[in-house]
Amino acid sequence: MSKRPGSNKENLEETRRRFLDVAVDEFCEYGFAQASTSRIVERSGMARGSLYYHFGDKNGLFHEVYDDVMKGCYAKVSAKMDAFDDAWDSFIAGADAFLDMCLEKQFRKIVLIESQGAMTYAQRYAIQQKTLLSKLSELLPDLFGRGYFPGHTGETFSVFMFGILGETGRALDFSKNIEEDRRIFGRAFVETMNSMRTTG
Repeated sequence: MSKRPGSNKENLEETRRRFLDVAVDEFCEYGFAQASTSRIVERSGMARGSLYYHFGDKNGLFHEVYDDVMKGCYAKVSAKMDAFDDAWDSFIAGADAFLDMCLEKQFRKIVLIESQGAMTYAQRYAIQQKTLLSKLSELLPDLFGRGYFPGHTGETFSVFMFGILGETGRALDFSKNIEEDRRIFGRAFVETMNSMRTTG
């Protein structure tokens, strides 16, 4: 087989990207437990050895898929949040953007559903800390400085808030009218946050 054009680094990244794209579809269609690395290799058109080289095994592959999807979510949520100068408005915009992400089947399946069995809480939390939680942490000093969310620390508030949003996203996977339920949940989230902040 002739060498593909491009540098070795470019070829390695192209192979890695191909595996990730195929794996997202596989994990969404079959779930982590029933996903097949054989099907992923076949559909990718790559060698099985390449999958092991890049990811080790199915667990390693899912971990990288989760990380990749979360980075994409972080980019979209950050763009929405950065449109606001006020910390509270930015926070609400970020939560709203996250709920919009939950409308996407791939995001719900990978981040909110299949990851629960495929990764430990510590693994998921470590990636969240590098993405969405890092963005939230930028706002918390301002919000806490206003006296919002009394009794909470940055960690307890982050866990509480993401617990609400994550469970909402999982619930949307069973919705018969996902757009309408997303609007209802979004409104309820804002009302809950307003009641929690107590001042302002």
